Amino acid sequence: MTIKSRRKAVPGRRGRFLLILCLCTIGLSASSAFPAVYAAKDTRVTVTQAVSHDALASLAIKTQPSTESLQDFTKLTIRKLSADAPFTSWKEARTDYYPLGPGTHSWLVNIMDGGQRIGYLIVSATEQGGYMLSEYGTGTSGLPYSLTDLRQFLVQEELISSNYSGKLELTPLYASLLPVWKLTLDHTDIYINASVPQVLPWSSDKAEEVLKVQLDGVNTISGLDSDWSPLQTYRSEGLDDPYADLQWLTSPKLMLDSAENFTVLLNQSGSLVFQSAGRNDTTGAPFMITGYQRWLPAGSSGKTSGSSPAIVYAAAGPKGKRYLPLSALQQSGTLHQLPLAAKTVIGALTNSKR
Repeated sequence: MTIKSRRKAVPGRRGRFLLILCLCTIGLSASSAFPAVYAAKDTRVTVTQAVSHDALASLAIKTQPSTESLQDFTKLTIRKLSADAPFTSWKEARTDYYPLGPGTHSWLVNIMDGGQRIGYLIVSATEQGGYMLSEYGTGTSGLPYSLTDLRQFLVQEELISSNYSGKLELTPLYASLLPVWKLTLDHTDIYINASVPQVLPWSSDKAEEVLKVQLDGVNTISGLDSDWSPLQTYRSEGLDDPYADLQWLTSPKLMLDSAENFTVLLNQSGSLVFQSAGRNDTTGAPFMITGYQRWLPAGSSGKTSGSSPAIVYAAAGPKGKRYLPLSALQQSGTLHQLPLAAKTVIGALTNSKR
């Protein structure tokens, strides 16, 4: 099996970013965790020779029957979201359910229009025995767990040699905030970020450690409580690529005491950066936040009080297609502003108090 060095494939600006992280002692050493079998070898094959078409065709995941309670939670969530754009196409769509390991604590729910995926939900089990909405998104491309993106990535990175004839197995997994593919070649496991495809520098022990961590689900949509409803989404025109401007590395972490503070800052600055210093590989960070969707309790006029705060899902990643719980981001890492945006926001907030 011929494996291409991941470092060689990193774009220039991402390479500079990784260099800065190393100089700042931020991040992990991939060499300590990455299995030696993945090391680049002297013998190379061309990209067109790299992957067997038969092997790629065999990469698939199978739907499984879902419980009535899971279906009820999913139907209620879809009904609420489909009331407004950009989710209105979900109204007449069907759903396919896929268990996500380890231990089937989460499920990928693909929202289908005919044979085309037009959105997804990730629903996770709670300690109380119910369900919570871990993330969601809409679109026909650029969504997590895309088999098309995975196959293209395997071709580009030459992860499977053209003469490979052994066993090939694909398993979808889910860590908090991070969709993961586990690709097994014979008895060798490769872990791949299933949101923005890249090989994760994980051994099997590291993967087990990361995947067993579960967030507490506080301030997420959970259960079958019909009191919470989503407002229309907000999307900015801010940067959606954390490598386009690395000045955020010099910005201190934002201290947010409420979801309302987050929405004010994002409205003013256009985008925020999420990172998990020293463990970006475990959350898929860094990535940009360029929008949000607020969920409010029934009877609310659009404003919230201290007794009934909004539940906020942040629009994350390229084109803001993944909606992630703000509470999960706060538990797992820090948010940062670009320095110029930070000055603008401070000025705007100061003027508003005069």
